[in-house]
Amino acid sequence: MKKIECIIRSEKLKDLTEGLLGVGIGGMTVSEVRGFGVQSIRPESFLFVHKTKIEIYALDSQVNEILAVILKECFSGKAGDGKVAVIPLDNCIRIRTKEKMDKAIV
Repeated sequence: MKKIECIIRSEKLKDLTEGLLGVGIGGMTVSEVRGFGVQSIRPESFLFVHKTKIEIYALDSQVNEILAVILKECFSGKAGDGKVAVIPLDNCIRIRTKEKMDKAIV
């Protein structure tokens, strides 16, 4: 199991959501965030840019397909397209049913 986190341009959210639903993800969490990266010119004048953060819990078998959708839908080729991180997930529990691991994700 993996947790996929990505920071994307906010205007890409609708296209990304449609693409991810098309490959059958079980759900995702969306947060409005602010930050800076290589687009900042000087450290003393950090520009906190508004972005959208997506978090997805995924089965190992889903990761490559999810990454392909993220890269396809969020790429513009310009600074500020975002980042994707794939993080190992040791355990996951659905609170309502107490289901664990894979059963808690799908």
